[in-house]
Amino acid sequence: MSLFYTLFGSFIAIILLLVSIYWFAYSFFREHLKNEIILNSSLNLDATAANYEKHIKLIRSFTLDYLFENDTEILRREDPMNRYNVVVDVHQELKHKLNNPLLYVNNIIYYFKDEDFIIERDGTRNAETMFSKFYNSPEYTAGFWKHEMDNDASFKMYPAAAFSSATAFERQSLGIFMPILIKNAFDHRFAFIVLLDSQEVYEAFHKSKPGSGFYILDKDRQVLFASSDRFTLPDVIADKTGVGYERLGDNYYFYRTAPDTGFTYVEIVSDAGFAAQIQRLNLVMEALLALSLLIGLIISFYFSKRFHNPLANMIRSAQSLNAVGSSVGRGSRIKEFNLLHSTLSNLSRLNQEYHEDLQSKNNLLQQFAYMARLKKIHISEAPLPSALNADEPYRFVLIHIDFKGRFATEITNTPQRALNTYKELIDAHFSSLYENSLTFQLEKDQILSILFDRNGLGSGHPQDLDALAGLLNEDSDYCNFTIAVSPVRSSSADITETYQNVLDLIRQRRLGEDVQLITEWRPQPTLMIPSLSDENELTANLQSGCSDVTIPLMDHLLAQLAKDGAMARQFQDFAEEIVTKTLKIMYAQNISIHSFTEGASPYDQLKACYTLEQYKAFFHRFLSQSAAAIQAKKSETDVITKFVMEYIEENYGDDLSLDMIAGKLGITGPYLSTYFKEKTGTNFSDFILTVRMNKATEMLRETDLKVQEIAALVGYYTVASFNRVFKRFTGITPSEFRRHHNRLKA
Repeated sequence: MSLFYTLFGSFIAIILLLVSIYWFAYSFFREHLKNEIILNSSLNLDATAANYEKHIKLIRSFTLDYLFENDTEILRREDPMNRYNVVVDVHQELKHKLNNPLLYVNNIIYYFKDEDFIIERDGTRNAETMFSKFYNSPEYTAGFWKHEMDNDASFKMYPAAAFSSATAFERQSLGIFMPILIKNAFDHRFAFIVLLDSQEVYEAFHKSKPGSGFYILDKDRQVLFASSDRFTLPDVIADKTGVGYERLGDNYYFYRTAPDTGFTYVEIVSDAGFAAQIQRLNLVMEALLALSLLIGLIISFYFSKRFHNPLANMIRSAQSLNAVGSSVGRGSRIKEFNLLHSTLSNLSRLNQEYHEDLQSKNNLLQQFAYMARLKKIHISEAPLPSALNADEPYRFVLIHIDFKGRFATEITNTPQRALNTYKELIDAHFSSLYENSLTFQLEKDQILSILFDRNGLGSGHPQDLDALAGLLNEDSDYCNFTIAVSPVRSSSADITETYQNVLDLIRQRRLGEDVQLITEWRPQPTLMIPSLSDENELTANLQSGCSDVTIPLMDHLLAQLAKDGAMARQFQDFAEEIVTKTLKIMYAQNISIHSFTEGASPYDQLKACYTLEQYKAFFHRFLSQSAAAIQAKKSETDVITKFVMEYIEENYGDDLSLDMIAGKLGITGPYLSTYFKEKTGTNFSDFILTVRMNKATEMLRETDLKVQEIAALVGYYTVASFNRVFKRFTGITPSEFRRHHNRLKA
């Protein structure tokens, strides 16, 4: 048989063997494809629920900021129809905010119940006109919203409904909106009504499949949104909570309950859709197999032809040399053999050197490959090498390093050197225990180790991590170390999810200056700190510079955070919020913070707080200094302002009026009002209200006087008017304020 037919036959045999192995493997795993499709549907629903929850949280935060803005407070306290300038400012700001398409909000409605007054993106009007003509929906009438204002809920979402415009000029559909009501739980006069475009949100957040359906249920199992009316939701599915799926009849029902809102997200997928996907996959794979076989035969024929002539010539040349050598002896063959041996030895040595150099470069390329995958960086060139190409057990260990105060200052110019030292220490530790382990710096303060163990990693708490924690604990005086350990994974497709898992674990760090090893995710505690009454009391005393109240109150709030199990980042967020609130108050009073911070930012000082005692010490110092600055600013006021403040402080229980006090100064009332506002940043009437309410809260805390007696002492003729003003100022009634304060003392 000729060389050509031998080579061509060998190629065909190899191709047929590979095709048979491929076909056997595909036939074996084809039965598992349906499970993979179900898994993908579950992951798709998880992503949808996460997107919805994140957007609901954004809407809540966005509207709550508006609820406590200064302009909103003015319109809530006074008749909005008498403050036209504020209404115009609110309307302009609202139009600007609604231009953001990523909010998916069609309109935000300022609803004043008692005044039957509405501010929305197109102007102002009364509620009946708004909900009967411009935003008409049989489910959400003006009477419906008036009734809903009596509820105590501060944030409530309602089922999606179709809205239309039905004016004298035109009648058109506006879309399907999901209304959201946001208000102060203690205020039944004012609320925001947000109209969320449910169809746009659905198209943006959910990757729907052909012939599928999508539902959102609230905590009371009421349907908030349905993508279509093709499917009905059985009662057994509507009552489901948690995460999972059920098959009923010809449909699969995937469900997931979100922990924050309690909403349950349900996706319905027809079994026919799964069958169609598998059928399409079968056709594609069979076409690829036939195409591969055809290409393999063509390439085999081509290479066999190309190899035939050169190899035949080489064989004939070798036979010719053998013939010559046999006539002249073996010496020529030995000389050639020595030459070949020398050449091959040199090639082997060079190959070893190249191999070592390539191994070193390959390690660097592997690190870059992992960084690209974890950071989702698109590489347009050829794929980079990665040790996760084959499915084998692995786990991620992420170490977060936070340099402490003085040590961070000492290494300001060389922080990377310190990071490299710790990276080498961690790499040496894991390299001695795991073959092919990889350790590299991922961020400026993060070091990631990927551990491989072909014999199988344990799923519990590995002792080698305790040993690493012991090594790092020796430097706990200089750094805070947080070690996050992922579960054992075996699929390279999970690498991004695994990295996100250890990032989430890093955020689970608690207060303390020790090395913290975190292997399990725990739900983040839901904190309602500070309460509305605490926040109002804190704000009022920050504005007045009363550190005797703000410091004990902050100690109480910090202790409550620790008692509720708050994480370190929650302490940091809460502390930054209080600092921001204090700085805003000082800026409003034209007080420079550099007068008492000694050039150091209070936010930078907060970053050096790692324990409850350190947070308390910071706020003792910060609130004392800010209160002193506010008090000093008050003492710098001019003669007119000082007279007005002292007169009101001394006569707060009398019948005070702008014209009466202006007459004592020999000036007009309007001039005094403008002058006082310019100098203090506060309206004359607001200052009188603040003084009276501060005196009232002081009497409620420190005396046993009855509420009606306190009302008379601070200048109110009836208890009803005093209760109304006090609740508007603090959010609670005088009796509730006294009971709350007594509980704190106990």
